[in-house]
Amino acid sequence: MSVYRRLEPLKLYALHKNSLIDCEIMVYEQVFSRIRQNLLEILAQAFVQTSAGESLLMHEKLMGLYERPALDLDTRRSLVIYRRSIAPFDFNLSGMISSIRAAGLEAEIEEDYAGEKLIVTAKELIDDFFDLDAVKSSLYAMLPAHLEAEFDIGYMTWDMFDGYRTTWDQWDLLDFTWEEFDIGADLLFA
Repeated sequence: MSVYRRLEPLKLYALHKNSLIDCEIMVYEQVFSRIRQNLLEILAQAFVQTSAGESLLMHEKLMGLYERPALDLDTRRSLVIYRRSIAPFDFNLSGMISSIRAAGLEAEIEEDYAGEKLIVTAKELIDDFFDLDAVKSSLYAMLPAHLEAEFDIGYMTWDMFDGYRTTWDQWDLLDFTWEEFDIGADLLFA
C-alpha cells in the first residue's frame, strides 16, 4: 500500500498488522482510491477526446451544437473538435474545409476568383440529424462574409427519377438513406 510505503521510512508510527494505525491507514487507502478514481474521471471528461455523457453534451452546447444521442461518440466528438478548431485566421482553403466539417458536412471547396464566390460541393452529411438548411445556416456564419457561397449538393429531380423507369417499391428495396438521395441521388443509378 502506498501510504505504508510513505510512512515506513519516517519511523514515526509502529506499523504492525491489525493495529489501530493499520485500520486507520486502510480506511485512508480506500478514501484515497475513490478520490483518485473521481479525479481521473473528471480529467477524462474535461477533454473532448475522452468525454462522454453529460460532459460531451456540455462540450456540444458550448460549441452551439444540439443534442444527438443516437450518433456514436466518435462522430459527436469529431464534430466538437472540428468546431473548436476554427480560428480567426482560418479563412484559407484548409481552414474553410475544417469549418465545413464543423458544420456537419464533408465537402470540397472550389474557389471561383472571377465570380468572387466559393463553390461548396457536398460529399456527405457527417450527421444524419442535420438537414442541409441547418448546415448552410451554420456555414454562412463561418465562411468569409465578403464571398458568396454556392452549394452543389447533387441533384435529382422527379423527372430524372421517372426517367429511370424504376418503381418506388424497387427504389425502396435498394435501402438508400435520405442523405444518399439528397446528396448523390443522380449517381445512385449510374
